[in-house]
Amino acid sequence: MKSLLCQRLGGSRLEVRVKARHAAIAGLLLTVVSAAPVAQTPDATPRLAFEVATIKRSTSLDPGGTLRMQPGGLFRSVNISVRSMMLGAYRSAGGWLFPSQIVGGPAWLSTDRYDITARVGNELATLPQAELFGKLPLLLQSLLEDRFRLTVHHETRSLPVYVLTLANKDGRLGPQLRASSPDCAADPNKCAIHFLTGHLSGGGIDLENLTRILSGPLERLVVDHTGLTGRFEFDLEWSPDQSASDKPSIFSAVQEQLGLRLESVREPVDVVVIDHVERPTED
Repeated sequence: MKSLLCQRLGGSRLEVRVKARHAAIAGLLLTVVSAAPVAQTPDATPRLAFEVATIKRSTSLDPGGTLRMQPGGLFRSVNISVRSMMLGAYRSAGGWLFPSQIVGGPAWLSTDRYDITARVGNELATLPQAELFGKLPLLLQSLLEDRFRLTVHHETRSLPVYVLTLANKDGRLGPQLRASSPDCAADPNKCAIHFLTGHLSGGGIDLENLTRILSGPLERLVVDHTGLTGRFEFDLEWSPDQSASDKPSIFSAVQEQLGLRLESVREPVDVVVIDHVERPTED
């Protein structure tokens, strides 16, 4: 099965591949591969925006799509819905959005898909690739606001989340979660994060990013309550379809393989409420 993303810290291109039933992972991956938290302050200056952008309605029948930022500041989005773009564009410094965190808006936000080609100005184009990709959420915000006339506001609502805790009272970790502090600059392969259907693995990762990765297949926000610090390597394998495999569910796999436990609770969560949006003028 082809991976959704294989991300290496030293890669020359950063790309997110999104399948229709994995649309929530788009915002997740934008968060995981960003080099630094993105401030979402309304008075942030200067306002980041693409210098030029072309938008066309996608004619592809493929259920998936891609988001790609290439060296030199060229951005391409193929067959992506507005709602999927919002998952990454309006994330906060501490996480990303899931579909339940986008409230309101017409049905076409999910059904209409667009091909977008955009380019940043010369000043941004000279930035290192990872730093430029870290600015993509704010660039997407400006694109959605300018071309789709999107306006939103934030609210806090009580939503279901998963809390991640230690499964063993003695703090013992599972056999497939080990402390690891590789030199990612010297050997990026040791810090690669591999996403496959029913299989996640990676190295040099902290618990904050591990919870973000787990949120993808769970399609719900995961909050870290483990108290673990430092970096780890992990290898997690489960069956997304329990009726067609003898592999464990993701909940059992997390407990048996990582020594962690997932518990469903309700917590206050930031949501983005859509006030206004329009279909764009194609060009």
